[in-house]
Amino acid sequence: MHIYFPIIFTLLLGLCFVESVIKVTGYVGGSAEIRCPYDGGYEGYSKYLCKGDCPLIGSSKVPIQTTAGQTTTTSGRFSLHDDIKARVFTVTITGLTARDADKYWCGVEISGQKDLYTEVRLHITEAPVVTTSPQVITDPTIKLREECKEKADVDCMLKFINKTAPTLPLKVVSSLLDVLLEAPAESLVSRGEAVLQSTETLVSKLVKPTRNTTSRHFRTNTTEGEVLSIGPDALLTGVRRLGTAKANLDIDLPGIAGNNNGSASVVLLVYNSMQKVLNASFFKTETNQRAATMSSVMSVVLPNAANKTLPNPVNLTIYHNRSASNAEVVCVYWNVNEWIKNGCNVSATNSTHTVCSCDHLSTFALIVSIDPMLESDPVVEILNTIFMLIGLVFLTLAVMTFVLCRWNPRVSNVARLNLCVCLLLAHALFLLTQCFLGRITVHEALCKTLAGVLHFLFLCSFVWMSIEAVMLFLSVRKLRQVKPSERAGLHWKVTLPIGYGIPLLIMGVSAGVWSDGYGSEKCWLREERGFIWSFRGPVFFILAGNIMLFIIILITIYGTLKEVRSDVSKVKYTKVLAFKVMAQCMVLGCPWVLGIFSTYSPFLEVLFLFLTSQQGTAIFLIHCLLNTEVRRQYRTWWQKFRPYGHLAASSTGSGTTSVSVTLQPQNATTLPPAHNATAQWTVTQDREDKRD
Repeated sequence: MHIYFPIIFTLLLGLCFVESVIKVTGYVGGSAEIRCPYDGGYEGYSKYLCKGDCPLIGSSKVPIQTTAGQTTTTSGRFSLHDDIKARVFTVTITGLTARDADKYWCGVEISGQKDLYTEVRLHITEAPVVTTSPQVITDPTIKLREECKEKADVDCMLKFINKTAPTLPLKVVSSLLDVLLEAPAESLVSRGEAVLQSTETLVSKLVKPTRNTTSRHFRTNTTEGEVLSIGPDALLTGVRRLGTAKANLDIDLPGIAGNNNGSASVVLLVYNSMQKVLNASFFKTETNQRAATMSSVMSVVLPNAANKTLPNPVNLTIYHNRSASNAEVVCVYWNVNEWIKNGCNVSATNSTHTVCSCDHLSTFALIVSIDPMLESDPVVEILNTIFMLIGLVFLTLAVMTFVLCRWNPRVSNVARLNLCVCLLLAHALFLLTQCFLGRITVHEALCKTLAGVLHFLFLCSFVWMSIEAVMLFLSVRKLRQVKPSERAGLHWKVTLPIGYGIPLLIMGVSAGVWSDGYGSEKCWLREERGFIWSFRGPVFFILAGNIMLFIIILITIYGTLKEVRSDVSKVKYTKVLAFKVMAQCMVLGCPWVLGIFSTYSPFLEVLFLFLTSQQGTAIFLIHCLLNTEVRRQYRTWWQKFRPYGHLAASSTGSGTTSVSVTLQPQNATTLPPAHNATAQWTVTQDREDKRD
């Protein structure tokens, strides 16, 4: 008998330690509620949810916890509401995934020791599949397409939807939503109120009577939403949360159910592209301002509720789809044919999202007022397009020259060729994206992809500018020491991994931190969460290094050429050198620094756009047009392909003689004539010899 005493004592201790096991089941993509009862006397203590074997080994995973006396808190996908009257705190988990399935513990912290626990087993399964016959699932959509043959016949679609059955499977509702919302925007605009009512009617057909609690998350090509229903047997109190990728809803659904015989349902429906249909032009602003939508449009519906009175205001956490800068954000709702803000106010806002508190349910959005002075000037946009087209022409000529011309073996054009290719692709893709921006932004995946490709190409361009600066610095530093047969600079096996590996690394880290950072309203990087600095940071670092190297190169060149003895006119020498210095400054990307100040002056903005778009022009002038060997090959090609080229080649009437004057220091060894540094900084003179 004494042998069983320790065993019995251990079992009794375990029963006292953990009173019972709570089993909760949720679906992938949906939400789960964990109700944690506790004894009287602990109302003012800290409550928390712990994941893992917390009572035995201590907790390293506490996703949410309140402080002493706090009744409501939110942390990411977790929210906790403590009903001190019922002595139950409820933890809601939204956006469930398979990894959420685990053992949890409801805990009450006492005197710094977490010694009151209730075990919870959370099981996650795939969302149930509707097992209706194919005839039932497909017939409504097929019939809709047959009756409304023209896609623009929205009136026909609306009438058809209003005649459908009171309850429909999720697949049917999804298909009907997509058919309606994929209609032409101009057809939807004129029937905005009717379209919203029909979509709300459709999602209401997902609600089925229940005695307990049911939750369903769904996503279609045009919408995303969640349905939450509670019945008379649901032991729920306080605020419930529904969540999607673009908005969260906090609503006192048990309070609403109390006014409707113990049952109530709520639907949160977020439209993917409705902000382009019901845009900010329907919002009245001051005369000197322009409004713009900065979020998706969403509807909150209470299906089948006789009493829709809200016991408490609802809170909508709406995520931004554009930068708000310092402008004022307004919470608005749709009223028949316009956006108004009565009954909704901003309770909190930051760079990523805004919390709207509203005393009624409707269709909501965020609108921001924009100062026209801060908008882009159409004239500047036209000039930018012209500048970029000119730059693309010279970039193309430079790439063709580097590829087709035969170069001295001691001259390496790897950095320049890759720089030209990256700039050519980046500028061309950027120009096409901005020209067709209206059609691209409709496709979110395409917009994000283009933003990622542009990020990579521009980063590659700046890295190759840095490599070019290093190559030039190494060439100039060894200007006197390098032998004629020696080749200075970095090998292409070193530069290629650097030129493309560093941008890939930066992109990988950026996408890993926040993959939604790509795809702003301009199909570029978002400014929220500082994501834009994944481009600005590397660019500022590279520009600072290039400017310092450029200054060192200038000092070295000046000290070397000051001792040069030459018969070339000093005036012409100064002009040529000054021109090459300015052009090389553009090649290394130094004018990009003007971007910091371009917003302060229209002149600086135009100057910035001109200089940064003409890098290809500078590369073509310095390394192609002003290179004697390249010009000689140009003449050969011209005489070969122009009409009657053989006659012109045999003509002896007049000719052009190219004389290359290489400046060398007195009593110094001969400088390598085709070396990188001398190819860029050697003064050349063309002389026309006329024969009588």
